[in-house]
Amino acid sequence: MVNVNKPSGPPYINPYQKHKPVEKVQKSKSVSKQDELQISNKAKEMYENKAETEHEDRIRKIKEQVENGTYEIDSKKIAEKLYRFWF
Repeated sequence: MVNVNKPSGPPYINPYQKHKPVEKVQKSKSVSKQDELQISNKAKEMYENKAETEHEDRIRKIKEQVENGTYEIDSKKIAEKLYRFWF
């Protein structure tokens, strides 16, 4: 026996909403807010000093290795970088 009082179909569909008039949505002006980041001069200074120090340490270590004769050249790394640069 079929129950006539119950609408058929998925439970999430309300058959009476089909006949509701569609309301137009007004478009509002698009407001785009962008994130903002401010870095203090002191922080910039600290970053630059750290980068310079790390670079200087690396150069110093390489110079020491060259002077001692322990600096090894990795030809595969050089070839890879040349390949990436040219191709």
